[in-house]
Amino acid sequence: MEKQVRDLTILCDYKNRHVILNYYYEDELIDRDGISFNEIYVHHGMIYFIKNKKRIVTINSKKFRNILIGEDFQNYYIMRRDKNRIDIYFP
Repeated sequence: MEKQVRDLTILCDYKNRHVILNYYYEDELIDRDGISFNEIYVHHGMIYFIKNKKRIVTINSKKFRNILIGEDFQNYYIMRRDKNRIDIYFP
């Protein structure tokens, strides 16, 4: 069973890595980003992926009702609200 994430600062432990962001609508993949980043900063529900001291991707977690730790892979998170979903995977 997937586990609810209560504190998004756990994402800040990931540094100098790659991340895959899969965006879904009604379980259909509508977009995918693969980026390299130096650090993640979480502030007031915003998740910032930082590279060379610049924000390269921002996700507003407040738009999502559920934020879960996925069981399918290691280092896998799922953000859901109604028909929208973002999967965050750190390979």
